[in-house]
Amino acid sequence: MNKLSRKSVRKQKGLTLVLVTLAMVVLLGFSALAIDVNHALLNKTRLQNAVDTAALSAAVLLDSGNDEDSVRSSIFEAISNVTAAEGNAELSVLEGAVSITFSNDPLNFGGTYNHDLESYVRVAVSDVPLSNYFLSFFGISKLVSASAVAGPSSSITHVCNVVPMAVCAATSSGAEDFLGYNYGEVYALKMGSVGQSEMVEGNFQLLDFGSGASTVRTALAGGFEGCVDLNNDANTKPGGTVGPVGQGLNTRFGDYSSSLTEANYPSDINVKEPSDLATIDSNGNVEYTDSWGYEDYKAESEGCVNGSGGGYCRNGEVERRVLSVPMVNCATPDDSSGGGVVNYPITSIGCFFLIQKAPTSNSGQEAVFGEFIEDCTIVNGATGVVPSNEGAYKLQLYKDPLSEES
Repeated sequence: MNKLSRKSVRKQKGLTLVLVTLAMVVLLGFSALAIDVNHALLNKTRLQNAVDTAALSAAVLLDSGNDEDSVRSSIFEAISNVTAAEGNAELSVLEGAVSITFSNDPLNFGGTYNHDLESYVRVAVSDVPLSNYFLSFFGISKLVSASAVAGPSSSITHVCNVVPMAVCAATSSGAEDFLGYNYGEVYALKMGSVGQSEMVEGNFQLLDFGSGASTVRTALAGGFEGCVDLNNDANTKPGGTVGPVGQGLNTRFGDYSSSLTEANYPSDINVKEPSDLATIDSNGNVEYTDSWGYEDYKAESEGCVNGSGGGYCRNGEVERRVLSVPMVNCATPDDSSGGGVVNYPITSIGCFFLIQKAPTSNSGQEAVFGEFIEDCTIVNGATGVVPSNEGAYKLQLYKDPLSEES
């Protein structure tokens, strides 16, 4: 009897050893999941942040007219800068692991690409190796990948960085124009005297974004923090308010006065003006004979950025002279508010390049002039659902159609 009991104990000891070994394997597996998987997810997030940053910076460069080769270089540089930051040292991304694709459709990166149309960029980084802690015991390699798509949004329906001026627009667009405005043509954005504007007399195409000349001044300098909804009406601000208008707009040329400072309202990087300035007659007809315009400004601004520009370059920001201007239907005024204030329905947002400095006095009763351009970026706003290459837009990230994880 005792002999059988001793044998049974020895058998149980052997079974216990097997169970303990199996339990250790299971625990090791859970350790691999808890440590290695969390480690992989952390670095996946870091890599995704790097790719998102690279894609957005590339979209900005494409939007500014840079060629694809320089954009590719900027992507590699952006990824290298992010992965070299503290905490990201383990992410060693080789150039061969980076795939860069351009498209005119954020949902299709397999077709032809035209640089002159809306441009979207897809940045994908594949199979970046990470250190293994426990998964190596199971013969499993740990790799992370990430991708991002960035480019212009659909046209904006809710804009938050417009200027308090308005232009009268047609109710529809033609084959060669947008709401009656021709691309590349110079228009008056704010009139200088009575009879020049289609608006009700006493209004010079200024909008009421607050109260008083100080609000006009800071808003035109770029200090308006409110938003404009295209479904609402715009209230005019009667009177010329010439001095504050000029003081606000001219900060974009590096001219500062009153309470406006360069620290708060930086100038444009390119402050060049045409040799022959635009003028306007008493009937509101604009005359501009100089050939210099927005396309020249963009080409010269590249020289300002890389240090090869002329004396017109300043330590400022690119395209501070591009204004998002509400376009209103002047054919249906509502002056029931009294005091000369008129309400006009907002039709769209127009993009204008400030061709020259604004007047700061009534001498000559000159207007504010801007060249109508096809599109422009905005700081903040809500987009519509229909893609369009006209009007204001913003640069944003899109869901990558080739990856469910982006």
